[in-house]
Amino acid sequence: MAREGLLIGQVAVRSGVSRKALRLYESAGILPAPRRSAAGYRVYGNDALAILGFVSRARRLGFRLVEIKEIVQIRRSGRCPCAHVLDLVRAKVAELDQTLARTRSST
Repeated sequence: MAREGLLIGQVAVRSGVSRKALRLYESAGILPAPRRSAAGYRVYGNDALAILGFVSRARRLGFRLVEIKEIVQIRRSGRCPCAHVLDLVRAKVAELDQTLARTRSST
């Protein structure tokens, strides 16, 4: 099976993402639906690890799953998501500035 791809447990171990999260990312459209083995097991390609690495980094930076999905879909369509990501980052900075201002005014 390893030559054909990675099973969900292998992807979970290599990526540090739980099996439940993998299924969530799949159902949300962030991860493409993996092919299935004859026994019905999910078989992921190596590209899944790259996507999951991006998802983990984006989550740590505070991006929501819907935002991550948009970025992944733009990239999957063959376009460069840089302008969209810059817009998202600018919006996050504005949100943080507002939160900081509210925090300062309440003290």
